[in-house]
Amino acid sequence: MHRDIHLKTLFTVVTTAIAALSMTPTSSAQMEYMAEAMRPEYMSRDLVVFAEGLNLDDTQEVIVEAMFDSYEDDFEFGWATTQERLNKVAENLKVNPPDSTKGTLEPVLNALGDWLQEKRALDQGLLENVQAILIGNQKHLWQGFAQRLYREKHMNRGRLSGESVDLFTIVRDSDLSPIAESIIEINLVEYASALDIAMRNRDTILRGNPKKLFDTILSGNADRPPALIDNLIRARIEVRDLNDRYIDIISSTLSDIDGENFRNRALKRGYTRIYRRTPAQRILRQAAENESYPAETTALILQLEAAYLQELGSINYKLLTLTRKHEPEVHRNRELAGQVRKNGGTPKKLIDPTREVFKQREELGKRYIDLLRGILSPDEFIELDGARRWIPRSELSNPGTAGLPPAEAIGGELTLGANKGKGSGKGKGGKGKGKEKDNPPAPDKNRGFGNPDS
Repeated sequence: MHRDIHLKTLFTVVTTAIAALSMTPTSSAQMEYMAEAMRPEYMSRDLVVFAEGLNLDDTQEVIVEAMFDSYEDDFEFGWATTQERLNKVAENLKVNPPDSTKGTLEPVLNALGDWLQEKRALDQGLLENVQAILIGNQKHLWQGFAQRLYREKHMNRGRLSGESVDLFTIVRDSDLSPIAESIIEINLVEYASALDIAMRNRDTILRGNPKKLFDTILSGNADRPPALIDNLIRARIEVRDLNDRYIDIISSTLSDIDGENFRNRALKRGYTRIYRRTPAQRILRQAAENESYPAETTALILQLEAAYLQELGSINYKLLTLTRKHEPEVHRNRELAGQVRKNGGTPKKLIDPTREVFKQREELGKRYIDLLRGILSPDEFIELDGARRWIPRSELSNPGTAGLPPAEAIGGELTLGANKGKGSGKGKGGKGKGKEKDNPPAPDKNRGFGNPDS
């Protein structure tokens, strides 16, 4: 019962500390420190990762398992000792309430800072102990394994689009043949090494020294200097750019089909808002896969889809370029906003340059869906999943006009971007005829992060 009261008081003190810390622009890093303090870096489930990644034999597995047990015991003892220290702090604060926030925070932060330094030494000690028992070829595996271990545990620290993409995961999900994987093996080795350096540099700036950060907070100045913020953003950009660069390198090394599949997966994972399938893209694909339409109708739909994807690729590339330039500015502005307000100013309001382009993309989708409605009969169109969102309410309330082919409204012509062609389709079960004057070019693969036409 006595210990429960202590723990309750402890968490009250820690919560108070977090609340006070969260008033500063560095609150994100401080919350990460709190999370880091309360959980071990390595869990018993990681033993499998070590065993498989380093090809440990049975004897080595037993030794490493004992190392993990010792590490967990040391962590639990260290954290329990820190909790007891914080309990005593809580009791003292209750008996002798401090006159200032600093008086409340100082003993709490000192205890947490000491423990974080001790915990980081435990984490590093476990890795050094495992490395010490490796023999033969296992020693050569260590560097790649250590990179993988760090990458998988810290990749989620990314904040910029594209920063948290693990291309090894994309390769795994791409279901490449053994030959294809061997072709890009050297690229992945180079990527792993460069990314490891960039991530560790970013995390060193991001995490820093907890004791130094806490001392800075207690001195009354918790603001990150603008120079430090700039260094952190540059470090984030470096990680993101490495991912983008190797998306280009790896996809260009693979065959056209595998490369396009890899690129699409990676971009969708890194820049989800830009590269996820659009509503128009989904409904056009659905119509193209409908086997009940006459061959002529399907041919028109495929042509329509190809033209849409080509225009969509250009717009998406523009969004990608704008996002890569604008996001770092947003993060810098957000980091400095608290300092600006603190000095009596008003943070700069940034205009999102992607907003207008997203509107253009939405209008592009509407235009192509109108063309699709001109190819299909009203009954055929309304049967497509999600079709109702594209039909104006006035037409939905008047079934006789729903799905009126836009082609009739513009003299029977379908306009595909800059290309025009004639096309007509009969109602459900009928035959459609169509002849294109100028076939639109094949969809652009939009390779690379340079020119979209490269």
